[in-house]
Amino acid sequence: MPRRLTPFERVHALVNRIPRGRVATYGQLSRLIARRLTPVGIGWALRAAPEDAIPWHRVVNAQGRVSTDDQNPGLQRAMLESEGVTFDDEGEIDLAKFQWKPRK
Repeated sequence: MPRRLTPFERVHALVNRIPRGRVATYGQLSRLIARRLTPVGIGWALRAAPEDAIPWHRVVNAQGRVSTDDQNPGLQRAMLESEGVTFDDEGEIDLAKFQWKPRK
């Protein structure tokens, strides 16, 4: 019988599925793992991943804003823009256009 993935491993697997040029929100990922972690817990799972192991930059807050500027100002936005994601004048991503919609 295969080992069940931990909630952190499930988050990492989902984030690895987000394609270039798309984003997911912390809340969206929480819902996709049946709320086994809160949106804050999703953030902890991302921080726990080995460096460069997952495309963490593709996860944004519910308003379509980056949430990592306190650690690395401008890095997440630059990474997303390099993949074709655009921001409006308020620094928000149009989630209707760029949010990842995984297949069931």
